Amino acid sequence: MNGDGTVRLDDIAKLYDVSKHPRVISGASDPREIYLTFMSLWDTQVPDGIVTFDEFLDYYRDISASYDDDAAFVAMMKSAWRLE
Repeated sequence: MNGDGTVRLDDIAKLYDVSKHPRVISGASDPREIYLTFMSLWDTQVPDGIVTFDEFLDYYRDISASYDDDAAFVAMMKSAWRLE
């Protein structure tokens, strides 16, 4: 977002839409709980507030394996990151 080639945790926080999470939609979880859990999954290799490309890939490599096809994964990414 700032043009320096890095993604900061606060950048992710501004973009991620927790209201699209299935557990929030169903009412099973509080949005704040889901948000905190999601944010804890980033910045794992070097806890410096910056999410590296490798950290991003590691996270979504695991997530993508749970989708039956690429189109469903792309739809989730567009929805979660407000890319549509």
